[in-house]
Amino acid sequence: MSCSLKQKFIACNLLVLIFIFLLYVLQPQDSKIRHVPNIAIGPIIPLEDNKTFIISPYFDPRESNLIRILAIVHHTVRNLFCLFYCKQNGYVHVMAEIDIVKDNLGFPYETANLLCPSPPDCDYIYISVYTNHTKNLNQIPMFEISKDPIGSFSANFTVCISAFYGKFNNALQVIQTIEMYKLLGASKVTIYNTSCGDHVDKVLRYYIQEDVVEVIPWPIDTFLKTSKKWKYVDGLDSEIGYYGQVASLNDCMYRNMFKSEYVLQNDIDEIIIPLKYWDWPALMRNLEKRYPATSVFRFTSQIFLSSEKASGFGLWDHVPGDNILQHFYREPRNNLTTMSPKMIINPRKVNHTSIHSVIKAIGYSTDVSRQEAILFHCKNKRNNAILERDWIEDDIILRYTRYLVPNVDEIVQKLFPTALTQIQDNIRKKKV
Repeated sequence: MSCSLKQKFIACNLLVLIFIFLLYVLQPQDSKIRHVPNIAIGPIIPLEDNKTFIISPYFDPRESNLIRILAIVHHTVRNLFCLFYCKQNGYVHVMAEIDIVKDNLGFPYETANLLCPSPPDCDYIYISVYTNHTKNLNQIPMFEISKDPIGSFSANFTVCISAFYGKFNNALQVIQTIEMYKLLGASKVTIYNTSCGDHVDKVLRYYIQEDVVEVIPWPIDTFLKTSKKWKYVDGLDSEIGYYGQVASLNDCMYRNMFKSEYVLQNDIDEIIIPLKYWDWPALMRNLEKRYPATSVFRFTSQIFLSSEKASGFGLWDHVPGDNILQHFYREPRNNLTTMSPKMIINPRKVNHTSIHSVIKAIGYSTDVSRQEAILFHCKNKRNNAILERDWIEDDIILRYTRYLVPNVDEIVQKLFPTALTQIQDNIRKKKV
């Protein structure tokens, strides 16, 4: 090859390289992002600012095909951006509206809905969130957006429990309560688990296999200083209340919005018990007929305690935990007793929920009479202002024993079989 041909060849290659370089530099930032999304793994994902924690995005067709991203944000966060990954258009940026769940609990971190309007002509697959300070969009976590089919419920009643913490190991109560939920009409129980003991873990694994329980890992204490208190007080060294309960309740509501006809929000030591009806379907048919414009039904808490006078149903003494069948003494209500209601909601008509009430919803909220149903709250901690002699005997829980006892015993024998002979000995002693 002659010298002139070599020079032309080198010059031509150099021009090609310069063209490719300029094409890369001048192209829009969206197309520079790699085409393989960095898929988020885990239920709580921190952003680069460490003030924003993404939980999950949810498709919300109620508001013009909105994508609602549930998050926990510091109260100082102002600007966040949604990043859509569209099949045809690549990456599209949209300003997020930060819609705070105003629960008035006073902690520095709050539950928020990041509202992202879907871009026109965008067949999206993934979405993410970034801040003004994000330097490398290639590294931001992407979340897959799932669209649940509307109207095809897989459950009539789903119970949302938040949250197990502090190596919670009350195995017997978990079994009894889940079996009560099943008797009352629950198809699914969703439990947010920060930490539990080995016995409760064994129970949860069993119910997961039975497709009754869904466990959502909830490592909120890995990211924030959590509090057992539900409301902030001066001097409290905590960033979020009661293990992020408000966030987990909202997540459970959106997770089941198009899967379950109704969602119940309560704790594992609480059971909504109808008084005029046997189960939740019968109760809700009646309430819906009488209150057609209501989307939230609230049930007043009644505290039930165990007394030394309570006897019987000691068949499962070897199983760690509290026996709810021995809690048939009710505290009388007085001015020192708070209502602390829990709810059955229509999740498709609620935008924001809190612990004892909804904050933003379509329709009315109705307090159900204590003559129709109550929130059976099984507690061991007693109100010292109320003497035991003033407790009221109320064995409402015992009306279910005919079905509850054999159901519980079947599970206990499967999970805790080593003490079967001890149970038989206890039965013989009682007969003697």
